[in-house]
Amino acid sequence: MEPEEGEESVIVISDNEGENDGETSVFIIEHSPEVAETSKEKSTEVVDEECGLAITYSKKGNVMPHARYDCVEQDFMRTENDISEPAGNNLNFCEQCYCYICDKPASECQYWKLPSICHCNAHNKSTYWKAHRDVALAGALSIFDFNLVEIDSELRHGGALLQKFWLELALEYNKYLMGIIMTRNHLIPCICVCHNQFKRLCEICQMNHVEIRLYSYTPVFNMVNKFMHQAEKEKPKSAAIMMIGVAKEILLHKQPPQEVFNKDDRTSTPKQAVPIFMQRLTNSLQRMLVLSDFPPYLFNKLKAFYKTLPFPSYCFAFTNSLNVLSWDDHFLTSILRGQNITGHRQKKGRKEMLWEELSVVQARVERMEAREEYRELVRYLRVIKCSDTLKLRILQDKVPFYFCKYGDFHSAAQSFHLSSSLSCCTACRLTPYQYVVYLKIFKTGTVPARCELSDEGRWTFVKGATSIRNCALLKCALRILFVNDILYRDIHCWTQLIQIHSSSCILGEEELQVPPPVFVKSTAVLAAAILEDLKNGIVGLPKAFSSVLQRESALILITVAAAQMLHKKLSVMNIVLPLIIAYGKNFWALKLLFDSLSVKEEVLHHFCALLSSNIRVYKSVLIDAFKCHDADYVSDLVTLFLSFKQATIQSVSIPVLNVLVEAWHEFKTKECLWTETLHSFLQNKVIPAMEMLNTAQFTELRNKINRLF
Repeated sequence: MEPEEGEESVIVISDNEGENDGETSVFIIEHSPEVAETSKEKSTEVVDEECGLAITYSKKGNVMPHARYDCVEQDFMRTENDISEPAGNNLNFCEQCYCYICDKPASECQYWKLPSICHCNAHNKSTYWKAHRDVALAGALSIFDFNLVEIDSELRHGGALLQKFWLELALEYNKYLMGIIMTRNHLIPCICVCHNQFKRLCEICQMNHVEIRLYSYTPVFNMVNKFMHQAEKEKPKSAAIMMIGVAKEILLHKQPPQEVFNKDDRTSTPKQAVPIFMQRLTNSLQRMLVLSDFPPYLFNKLKAFYKTLPFPSYCFAFTNSLNVLSWDDHFLTSILRGQNITGHRQKKGRKEMLWEELSVVQARVERMEAREEYRELVRYLRVIKCSDTLKLRILQDKVPFYFCKYGDFHSAAQSFHLSSSLSCCTACRLTPYQYVVYLKIFKTGTVPARCELSDEGRWTFVKGATSIRNCALLKCALRILFVNDILYRDIHCWTQLIQIHSSSCILGEEELQVPPPVFVKSTAVLAAAILEDLKNGIVGLPKAFSSVLQRESALILITVAAAQMLHKKLSVMNIVLPLIIAYGKNFWALKLLFDSLSVKEEVLHHFCALLSSNIRVYKSVLIDAFKCHDADYVSDLVTLFLSFKQATIQSVSIPVLNVLVEAWHEFKTKECLWTETLHSFLQNKVIPAMEMLNTAQFTELRNKINRLF
């Protein structure tokens, strides 16, 4: 190739490239008239016969930007870590020389020849200078030993904020170490008479006016607190870098000797303030390691760096706080997959159990809930151990709910109790609201769409779920009541239990058939023995509860259990009306309840008096029940009360009829047949019965009824 006019030839390439034993095949030829002349003649001239080099084309090359140690114009002397002064000719540079550390032109490097730094000596073959370059490029991230390829924009952002904060924190911490000079009476006001009245200092109060140096770490605390708030708003990677970088600095903060500080301020010394931050930092970092899906290199390097932090004696409790298992840890995965159901393993001849900090447990629960990994969540909660047993127990009490979420209702019913001995278990801690929600779940076979045990919001069917049998539901519901005294004496829990086993306008079920009186009586006797077994942990039910009348048998068992509860707890109750309404049209079962209460006259009298009072106070509840059913319901209810021989039970019909009379105008809005039925019932049944009783109360009520027509 012919060179252009005015260009200078400088490059010579060997035509034996690849056969020179590793030596370079490119030689720089000094500009000479002979070369130029040769170029003009367009001839090939052998320059070195031994090397076999020939000039084929030559021109002066454009020198590209390069590191100082690669400069071809200025010699460079390599040293390992010489920073005292420029070595050899390293101080000199060409126009294209760059500083290896700063990544700036050598002419712009502020530390090019500065003693104790000397960037001019830097090169890529020195371990010292390579580490120095990594620090310069990575900034605060260099402390984590990242490779440059591992540093993404999120990490770099966190490192930049951390680097800036370190400089600001150093200034504020230095102010703390300097202290503030003031007199002692600023801390302890002087009460001496000489000082307050005569405005002079005596020997007694003179000590209160000497100058002291007061130290307050509170400004540092406030600065760190502000930065922590900022970190919590950043993305996970940035936040983790910022938080662990803060820990590195504040753990180095020390109190000056003979420090004087305000004892009323909880943040006036590092010893008081730093543990506060460490608790907050470790909790946040633990949650991020669980929830943020950090890549393995970042996960491991954060943990490794945390172990190198210099924990003072007052922070030793946080030394192992970041020993968080990754999601792919073999021990953890074996538990989540059901391969390890004990939560124990043998490691180096020692037995270990799965133990994690509360914040880690909470984060794992949160993540598995979000991913609907309910089977794994049950396995985890059944074996995990934690120092905060009370808060862990709150999480573990949701295990029955998680069983329900993936459709294993039978296991859910069993999980309320740890053992057949009915020792302290989840059932002991259920609230009345939770109990009612669980009954609805078991009865309908549906669960809340959200991961909250709440009756509100949308409910869904679980795909592939099998509903719990009525017998299993009955045993579970009663056993829970027997071990939980709060539920046992809560009338609404019994109301819900009765509703799901009898007619209910809520569930839209029809009333049960009326069983023969002999069957009711014999089953009631059997129910008493069954209830004793359930209370003692024996959970089997006789074949009678699997017969054709199993629903009726279940209602008899519940009624006998309710009567036993009323015998024990009636004195502490203030409402029983919902219990009566819960039976719906199953008046035969309601009659059994009154018969069971009649065993003790004082209990029956107290119950009827409380029921009558409830009807007068909560008349709207009874009116709603009337509207929910038909006119026959009202008639049959009043007839039931009047059919008893005991005057105490008969008297309950008076407040019921009073409510009916007072709300008569509301019932007129219903179909004509409804009003006619009630009219016929009152005229043909109630008024004759009142005439037979002939009491003052019934006489007054009879007059009210007659005025309606």
